[in-house]
Amino acid sequence: MRKGAFYPRLAFVNLMRSKQFYLPYLLSCSGTACMFYIVSYLSQSNIVSSVRGSMYLISLMTLGCIIVGLFSIVLMLYANNFVMKRRQKELGLYNILGMEKRHIAHLMFWETLICAVVSIVGGIAAGILLSKLVLLLLLFLAHLPVAFGFEISFSAIGQTATLFALLFVLTLLVNLVRLGRSRPIELLRSESSGEREPRVKWPLLIIGLVTLLGGYYIALTVQNPVEAMLLFFVAVLLVIIGTYCLFTSGSIFVLKSMRRNKGFYYQAKHFTAVSGMLYRMKQNAVGLANICILATMVLVTVSTTVCLYIGLDGVLEGMNPTDIAITQRIAVEGPDAAEIGESPADPNVLLTQVQSDVAATGHSMHDLSYGTSVRAYALYSGNSLLFDPQQTQGTSCVLLLQTAEEYKHLTGRSVSLAPNEVLAFASFGTLPNTFFIEETPFMTAGSLDTFMGYSKAMVSDLETVGLVVADDQTLEAIKALGIRDTTFSTRFNASFNIDGTDEEKMACAQALNANSDYSVSCRQLVAIEFYSMYGGFLFLGIFLGLLFLAATVLIIYYKQISEGYEDRRRFFIMQQVGMSLREVRASINSQVLMVFFLPLLAAAVHIAAAFPMIQKMLALFSLYDIPLFTLCTVATLLAFSAIYALVYSITAKTYYKIVRDHYGTV
Repeated sequence: MRKGAFYPRLAFVNLMRSKQFYLPYLLSCSGTACMFYIVSYLSQSNIVSSVRGSMYLISLMTLGCIIVGLFSIVLMLYANNFVMKRRQKELGLYNILGMEKRHIAHLMFWETLICAVVSIVGGIAAGILLSKLVLLLLLFLAHLPVAFGFEISFSAIGQTATLFALLFVLTLLVNLVRLGRSRPIELLRSESSGEREPRVKWPLLIIGLVTLLGGYYIALTVQNPVEAMLLFFVAVLLVIIGTYCLFTSGSIFVLKSMRRNKGFYYQAKHFTAVSGMLYRMKQNAVGLANICILATMVLVTVSTTVCLYIGLDGVLEGMNPTDIAITQRIAVEGPDAAEIGESPADPNVLLTQVQSDVAATGHSMHDLSYGTSVRAYALYSGNSLLFDPQQTQGTSCVLLLQTAEEYKHLTGRSVSLAPNEVLAFASFGTLPNTFFIEETPFMTAGSLDTFMGYSKAMVSDLETVGLVVADDQTLEAIKALGIRDTTFSTRFNASFNIDGTDEEKMACAQALNANSDYSVSCRQLVAIEFYSMYGGFLFLGIFLGLLFLAATVLIIYYKQISEGYEDRRRFFIMQQVGMSLREVRASINSQVLMVFFLPLLAAAVHIAAAFPMIQKMLALFSLYDIPLFTLCTVATLLAFSAIYALVYSITAKTYYKIVRDHYGTV
């Protein structure tokens, strides 16, 4: 055999002999490369960029590239660490038999090169084959027309090959550093070296409790949706720290508590499981924490994006109840009136113009509602609305004023109010029974949940206060209180439905917008933008959910294989001292059950604690349907639990097979 072919051939033989370890490693690397190519392709696709709403899809796919790229680093380093740990004895034997470390390094280079070629080529090939199917899924979710043609993005191929080549170089460097620091005798004894009984590290346990409870406290107490979004990552970081600390130290505390329970501990199936987990908990805890965090990520991403997508129709109906809405400023009064230069307009004339413009497009108008309102800026301080611009103490808000007559025009609801009475809406809560505008007292005759398209759950830079007043005289009196310091703008609002298809309605809205001075909003045009954004969210949520799920399965698989090889001698010894075959199986089932379902239980607790915070964040997307989010969360948890149980069943058999095949008796 030629000398140059020795190392490549030996590397190939090693990979084939260790296929139980390397096959999942290669599949995970290839799958991640496939996912990265797909999202990179979608972010650059000419087909995606040519559709309406493409900016949302491209932005989300670019975000997906970043997340998949970063996650690939963590996943590959973890899988590589497991594989090399299982091969320590083999590498030590090579060293004992005369191979120097530089020879082993040469062998590692060829192994890494083979893995890199197989993973990168296989991943890119799978990505190219699946890219069209995934593109069709994305366009379907975004309610966009299906485009014909097939694209291969050479830019995405280059990005994928470059990223994963660098990642394989990184894993090679990590392995070489580990090889350089190791000694042959340590490598040979690596599998037989045991762990000392760990102690409960009380400072770590306390830190875990404090950080976990701190993250829960933020999630349960935050009220403002914008604050929820800003504090979400803080809460996530605290929960991650708490999870690792509690699994590392808290699990030892729990296991020792089980051991102190004589009735539970001195049973064959519990004795070996608890004692084995206790002595290996230093390495066990990190794997359990990883599984818990990944499971939580799956639950959050999938349940949230599914809820957003399912609730989209309700969001559109709430924001745009009619096909077309018209807004026009018709008068300005106050210190800025001259600068704005707005000429007063008659709302009846404007309504006639709108009706004429719609008729000119060939459509008929129905379900018409219209009216005027007055808008100004104020400060809510104590129980008073103030127009003084020098005042700084209080809550800045937009003040909307409307007479009872105009309120009836818009809503069809008749109200009877005294001059000092109002119907009140406040986005930040409720106004007191008696409040003041400057120094004039008003009584709250009733509270409104919505006003002029605003609701208490909507998110805005400024709070909103809406008042329905008795008549024009009361409205003018309120304006007189602040006309010296504040600008009041009067706006005409009209909303209506028209006949025709969605395409015809969009064309009508575009014609009105092009040929008039008023602002036009069309529900069908808004729907296209929303479906692009929410469909992109759902696609990315499912995509990342699958990635996190694959990582969870990989970690569980490697964890069970690793523990199977470490436990097989222990169970053999137990059989020699009298443990029956049934007791060995019961012990294995007990251990696997504890290892598997503890992370799932912790993930369920995490998602329950995060529920109020995620609910607030959904308000940023105008989704306020709590029962829907509850249903999506529970359904996602049940589906994930079913998949998790399936993985448990498969890996438990793998674990049992490793223990049984080694000694042939279990």
